[in-house]
Amino acid sequence: MEEFIGIGCYKTKTMGIAGRLKQQPEDFIVEEVSPDGFLEFGKDSLSSLNQSPLDFVHCTLEKKNWDTMRAVKEIARRLCVSQKRVGYAGTKDKRAFTAQRISIQGVSIEDVQKISIKDIVLRDFSYENDSIGLGSLDGNRFSITIRNCEKGADELKTSVDSISESLKSGFPNFFGVQRFGTTRPITHLVGRLIVKGDFEGAVMAYLAKVFEGEGEGAVEAREFLEKTRDFKEALKVYPKNLGYEISLLNHLAQDGSDFRGALRVLPDGLKKMFVHAYQSYIFNRSLSMHIENELVVERLPLIGFESTPDEFTEKILEEESLKPGDFRISGLSELSSRGEIRDCFVPFEDFSVLDAGVDELNEGRNKITLRFRLNPGVYATTLLREFMKNEYWL
Repeated sequence: MEEFIGIGCYKTKTMGIAGRLKQQPEDFIVEEVSPDGFLEFGKDSLSSLNQSPLDFVHCTLEKKNWDTMRAVKEIARRLCVSQKRVGYAGTKDKRAFTAQRISIQGVSIEDVQKISIKDIVLRDFSYENDSIGLGSLDGNRFSITIRNCEKGADELKTSVDSISESLKSGFPNFFGVQRFGTTRPITHLVGRLIVKGDFEGAVMAYLAKVFEGEGEGAVEAREFLEKTRDFKEALKVYPKNLGYEISLLNHLAQDGSDFRGALRVLPDGLKKMFVHAYQSYIFNRSLSMHIENELVVERLPLIGFESTPDEFTEKILEEESLKPGDFRISGLSELSSRGEIRDCFVPFEDFSVLDAGVDELNEGRNKITLRFRLNPGVYATTLLREFMKNEYWL
């Protein structure tokens, strides 16, 4: 997967425990830690909730096999409101059990309580004056089962303890594969084309680039569009679950040359994610290069038009035929990015082994369940890769 999306090496040299993640959704539990308290999956976790009507309804969103943006889109559709009225502090994994707080503007608790969606639960309702956004999150707690391990239970515990000790000073703060897409790692590729001003290339990459592992119907539809460029006919063959692609096709069926306008029909969060994913890809590559060269680095830029690149980031930009100013995107100014700074090594807290033993899903193999807490914006899969150290893990 393009060198693990820019992740070129590991920090620790000890042997890992191998294994596989996410063999079933309940293997990956994510519980948000917010200023209001700790969200425990499956329980009413908060107390003293305000029931006097105010501008925003806050509630806990529990989901299974939904990514956050699609869940928010469906909730907004059921309430007949714009997605822009639904706020959340961060996106959560799709193939997982996750719990997070969301806010919805201009509705009542009674309206939200009427929503019934498969594999989504809404609870812990309150009225508040403010929406939930990126600053509303204190961190996430993860309870994750690693399956299909060859080592015995005692050996797994010993290896995990050793690796955990070696990472006490922090682990590399790479962006995880979810940032780029697991089945279709396309997000940063689309972002690269947007930054280069190639809106047609960006749209066609998102619509038509094929990756192994996607469903047969989706692959055939993408191949058809790549071959024919017939947007109206493509609408007839694209699977209905590809909602974002269908939105693009509906626009292009009316004006087959307006690729900039097609991008504008996508939700703001998704459009911005393209550029953010490309910035993340560059960051991952730069951090890998620092580690490979055994250079100490505390922080690196998420490159933008106001950023000063370090030596390796500058080299990457030269290879990509780009400069920081290109992140001021002409024609789609809402996707422009000033850039920011990201820590290169980060801690994990409250680490424990919850269980280790026979893996009932994989005969003759064992499993281990780990629990830990991470700060906002830090990827659990990146930490887990330090423990597992195998190529085929997701």
